[in-house]
Amino acid sequence: MNILYFSVNSKHLRFFSRILESGCKGMIVSSGKLWLVSLRSLFSFPNFLYQAASLRTKDFKAKYGLYIFHPFIYGTNLLLAYWCYIRYSRIISAQYTHIMVWNSSLFRQSIAVGIAKQYGLIPIVAEAGLLPNRIVVDMQGANFLNSVPRTQSFFESYHNPNPLPDSLIPRKPKNAKKFLQTAPITLPENYIFVPFQVDYDTQILLFSPWIKNMEMLFELLERVSRSLRIHFVFKEHPSSKKSYPKLHQKAEKNPFIHFANGNTTQMLIESAQAVITVNSTVGIESLLFQKRVIVLGDAFYAIDGIVKEVKDEHTLIDVLTTLSTWKVNHDLIESFLKYLYYDYLIEGNIETFNITQVKKRIGCR
Repeated sequence: MNILYFSVNSKHLRFFSRILESGCKGMIVSSGKLWLVSLRSLFSFPNFLYQAASLRTKDFKAKYGLYIFHPFIYGTNLLLAYWCYIRYSRIISAQYTHIMVWNSSLFRQSIAVGIAKQYGLIPIVAEAGLLPNRIVVDMQGANFLNSVPRTQSFFESYHNPNPLPDSLIPRKPKNAKKFLQTAPITLPENYIFVPFQVDYDTQILLFSPWIKNMEMLFELLERVSRSLRIHFVFKEHPSSKKSYPKLHQKAEKNPFIHFANGNTTQMLIESAQAVITVNSTVGIESLLFQKRVIVLGDAFYAIDGIVKEVKDEHTLIDVLTTLSTWKVNHDLIESFLKYLYYDYLIEGNIETFNITQVKKRIGCR
């Protein structure tokens, strides 16, 4: 095993350095320091560069709008993708057996993985964990593309006597004023909790076929709230740089719509009748509290008996109108979470993690 560790920032560098120093064979390269180009790649333009440029353009539009400049932005991203390609191609080669990246869906990482696959290298993907104090290291992919089993029968036959965590680790908000200076609201007696996601995250850009952004999610549920007279409580994502003043204005005019940026996520989950998410990790966290979870996008945990997967507005209404008859399968959910926590995920975070578990996962002796 000879691993090429592809680093994009200092956190990645420290993460990979610890793996390399533990005895795993390979070499770390930093994307920002690769300035020499590969002559053999100058006259090729593989399809994965178009995909990378398209994703980066969607990311830009989700952050800033500016749809009128789409051709210019896309063209610029194509050139940037090509520039990355001819630089990375000089160092990525068949002398390695694997390439390890942090989140293979991101622009530079996806290009590096694309080149590596041309040489038959096996990607190893690391990612922030799905449960408290855990990270992902997967030989198949991250999020919807990961290697977690997708059948109910697998988790029915899985058993683990160890306990699960009973509390969440709050995310530090990037827009501190929005969250830390916002007072908690008094919650309705019965409500559905809806955590916003980051519009420009790959979970939305790649794995959300019919809900393209949080405005669309809000508009959908506002319509449903008026027809079914159900309370929905929204909370913006603490890592999102976007604000939604127009949605707050609409919420003020609708007695069934509420924003609760000042309330803790755990409290909002625990008091809710159910949780609606596109494909957020909050959906998994909600299962820790044995909540009914409705998933609107592509999610690896959209498994029958664990959550309900909804692909259109009509089905969503049907699920919500029969919410009282939804019996939560506590044993199945517990088995699923224990598999994630003890078997699939690795203890720690990007800064401090269980190196023995990482080495075992990637097959490094």
